[in-house]
Amino acid sequence: MAVLTNAPQKSESRILSEALVPKGSYVAVCLDVEDQFGVERMKYGSETEKEVVDLTTFYFGVKKGAESFVIRSKPFKLSLHEKSALYQFLKTWLNEAPTAGLDTLTMKGAGAQMTIDHNMSAKGRVYANIVSIAPVMEGLEKLVPPVGEFAKLLKPQAAVERDEIPF
Repeated sequence: MAVLTNAPQKSESRILSEALVPKGSYVAVCLDVEDQFGVERMKYGSETEKEVVDLTTFYFGVKKGAESFVIRSKPFKLSLHEKSALYQFLKTWLNEAPTAGLDTLTMKGAGAQMTIDHNMSAKGRVYANIVSIAPVMEGLEKLVPPVGEFAKLLKPQAAVERDEIPF
């Protein structure tokens, strides 16, 4: 599936803008895919048992008029099981079931049609949520925004700084 990188377990947000993506349907572009491995979290359906999992998160760029926004998917457990959330997300986005060997990093630059809604976190914070995703409808491919238009809104994945190299 994904090509894993050494990303920190709990990293700060890569989205630089605090602007909330408005509710609605959009033609979007996949800006990046971030993979994390060895993340400890509560096991599904359990309040006490923890598990260590590998996760992948997709970042999308959308435009509303002249404004640009970045939204990220929820983190998905890397699983090709047909009942997994990642499998269902990719199946609806690609309009076909994902197969073994799919590198999620190849999704960078791919277009998507998505519907975004707002939800409230347990802490009372409103956030944008991708409620549906699909391939871009035929004839709308030209509406997929270029990845470069969102460069100022998304931090690049963490890289080793030159002055941190010990030699």
